[in-house]
Amino acid sequence: MVISHFINVSIEILIYFLVSILCLFIGRKVLDWITPYDLNNQTSIEKNLAAGITEAGFYIAMAIIVHASVSGVVDYDMFSFIDSENPSRYSLLGAELITTAIYLLLGLICLSLGRRSLDWVTPFDLNKEIETERNVGVGAIEASIYISIAIIIHGIIV
Repeated sequence: MVISHFINVSIEILIYFLVSILCLFIGRKVLDWITPYDLNNQTSIEKNLAAGITEAGFYIAMAIIVHASVSGVVDYDMFSFIDSENPSRYSLLGAELITTAIYLLLGLICLSLGRRSLDWVTPFDLNKEIETERNVGVGAIEASIYISIAIIIHGIIV
């Protein structure tokens, strides 16, 4: 009994770990999509600290959103594939994974909108300041916006 419980919990941990890594990968693709300059080039080849700070802030924000996504509230009643009389462990896990994906998608949309909003409200060109001017202060502002939005999203989800 104890061993089977340990195995089931280990499988769930592994599944959530893999889902979390996938979420971070998807988040990186979204960051590439919302960043008009080549982030890989700026961080690894050009050694642009401002771009690196922006990217680090985004990863921290993604970790916060992934945490909220995997620990958020799940309304099992909205899933028709769950037998309310006798739900299986894996149907519940499926509902949790679907809910995680929905929360992650909403979080990524909010981060993207936050980035666009920051572009809109600042009196200077964020991209130029980070890519060309290598302005570390602007990179830190962008990173803090990502993290702030993620903390707000976390509070809403959890």
